[in-house]
Amino acid sequence: MKSISIFVMLLALVSGLTASAQADLIDRGGGLIYDTELEVTWLQDTIYGFEWDTGRMYWDDAMAWADSLVYQGYDDWRLPHYDISCWYYLAGDCVTSEMGHLFFIEGISPWWEDQYPFINVQPNYYWTGTEYPSDTSLAWDIDFNNGEQSAVPKDIFSYAWAVRDGDSVPVIPEPVSSILFVIGGAALTARNYRRKRLAQRKG
Repeated sequence: MKSISIFVMLLALVSGLTASAQADLIDRGGGLIYDTELEVTWLQDTIYGFEWDTGRMYWDDAMAWADSLVYQGYDDWRLPHYDISCWYYLAGDCVTSEMGHLFFIEGISPWWEDQYPFINVQPNYYWTGTEYPSDTSLAWDIDFNNGEQSAVPKDIFSYAWAVRDGDSVPVIPEPVSSILFVIGGAALTARNYRRKRLAQRKG
């Protein structure tokens, strides 16, 4: 009996640790994932707008793509930040950069069949929006194959994954708003009709 109790407690502990691994990531719906620890919102689709074989681009193009992106009514998307205090020799396990946090802390990996709450995570490089301090021909990226983060020439191809500051909720599509308006109007009409009939009966 004692061994069963210990097993149950261990199982609960492991389950709790597994659940807390992504407890900071909240699926807001509409393709938006909020990170409560970093206080940023990620696109759920990590190669949004592209296929896996067409989504890689130069750094300047990736910056322009994120800057011009309008999604769910938000137009202030950007590429993720890299923490330059990590520098190159510590880049491999830098958990204080935004994508490093996803890979090392949240365990987001392209090798898991279930990448929830994200989709289309590629085993390849993703750009950050951070330039190398002493050489602006370089920018930082992260390899989601193994978590390596390094400064590379801006004229190589990497994926772009958009993020924005703060919490974000999806905008209700206009057709849905219209349907809700019609339903609400019908319910109000029905209620008024019932009141009128009730008043007639009392009269």
